[in-house]
Amino acid sequence: MACGESERQYRTAMRVVHWFRNDLRLSDNTALTAAAARGTELVPLFVFDDRLLASPYASRARLRFLLDCVQRLATDLERRGCPLLVRRGDPVDVVARVVAETKADLLTLNRDYSPYAVRRDTRVRAAARAAGARVEDHKDRVVFESGELRTQAGSGFVVYTPFRNAWLTRYRRDPVEPMRTPALPKRVDGVASAPWPSDRALGVDGVGAAPTVGGEAAARRRLSQFLDGPVSDYARNRDRPGVDGTSRLSAYLRFGAVSARRCIHEALGVAARERRAAAGVHKWIDELIWREFYIGLLADHPQILRGAFRSEFDGVEWESPGSAFDAWCEGRTGYPIVDAAMRQLRAVGWMHNRARMIAASFLTKDLLIDWRLGEREFMRHLIDGDPAANNGGWQWSASTGTDAQPYFRIFNPVAQGEKFDPDGTYVRRYVPELRDLPDRFVHRPWEASPPPPVYPPRIVDHAERRIMAVARYESARQQAAPSRRRSNARGNGGRRNPR
Repeated sequence: MACGESERQYRTAMRVVHWFRNDLRLSDNTALTAAAARGTELVPLFVFDDRLLASPYASRARLRFLLDCVQRLATDLERRGCPLLVRRGDPVDVVARVVAETKADLLTLNRDYSPYAVRRDTRVRAAARAAGARVEDHKDRVVFESGELRTQAGSGFVVYTPFRNAWLTRYRRDPVEPMRTPALPKRVDGVASAPWPSDRALGVDGVGAAPTVGGEAAARRRLSQFLDGPVSDYARNRDRPGVDGTSRLSAYLRFGAVSARRCIHEALGVAARERRAAAGVHKWIDELIWREFYIGLLADHPQILRGAFRSEFDGVEWESPGSAFDAWCEGRTGYPIVDAAMRQLRAVGWMHNRARMIAASFLTKDLLIDWRLGEREFMRHLIDGDPAANNGGWQWSASTGTDAQPYFRIFNPVAQGEKFDPDGTYVRRYVPELRDLPDRFVHRPWEASPPPPVYPPRIVDHAERRIMAVARYESARQQAAPSRRRSNARGNGGRRNPR
């Protein structure tokens, strides 16, 4: 009965508003495909959310890339005779107003999982229903949502390897293929788009074109280029920041210019056709599964945006940021691989994943500065900045998260540089003061005779700070132990755990 009732409702839905958010593409877009199937008239909508624009985590480079994606989406929609309606404000008010103006029967959207998005979308659903529309949301951002992959106890996974195993088992049983671009319903006449916000109004005046071209077509080209060659050597080259060996699709996935479904489906197709590419394909799919792990973790544990997943490490004694933090942000630490990473971030709005881990470890373990300051600094510059992935990466590096790097395993920035950038290609690209140094000194310039005069000296001694970091993490654990024991005792009715 419920199914027949639903089908009758769908047949009567004539006018549909589809709210684009992190799904800025026409092909393989779950909610848009549903909107095209349900309605005879369509209003594609994008809202510039004032709260996100004013967030302390906002990035001008990311916003510039977002604008490029939205503008290219608008062009794609215009070519199909269904222009994009652009508004700005509080999405709760804007979406309800558009539903009322257009007398829409249905609002479609793809689900998002950050704490802010969940709260916002709950309010939007209520406002749209009050304005007279049904609301239909869809899974699109991930292949499998957290609720689809649970432990035997029924809870969400907090360790990656069991999550990965469950994900792969589910995918083998239920593989997901990308959908084609739907034929769009006709436009709704008489609905005026607000003027496109100016660069100044959006806060991106003075910011040049995004270093990465946005949009669905560019995402598909990049995916094809990666799968046509670099993926075969991905397992070997993915940790080499001086080599173009990664997919560089993270920004496109962040805004949904390409779907994870398409990435995985096309990659597996390459692996099936080319045996040499199989190892690289499966290692790359591992990275896409990590993305879904972090998205699910944030959905299940929204408090991790405020503090450590492993709460005992909220007690780590952090240093005051001061000039050391400024030196890290600006790439003036005296450690070449760290400085190259931070200068790359500011120059192009992106950083190689190995470099992200090295830079994050240096901030939290060598400088002993709170990981949340680094998390915010990354979000202020990264084009692909995503709350779930950024938080997951930072808590992994800071040893405060689930399935994290153990706190006593601390990256040595010199050893990391010499291992993953052995000829100094990456360092020389972003730290020009070191271009003329021989390879043996490029990651330890203080040993050159004489050292390069314009490159800063090391701001800390790694060996000394490593000892200090281990002591502070261990102290935080010991201080938290009594409260954990009391909590366990209360959970056992005040009795000691049986031996």
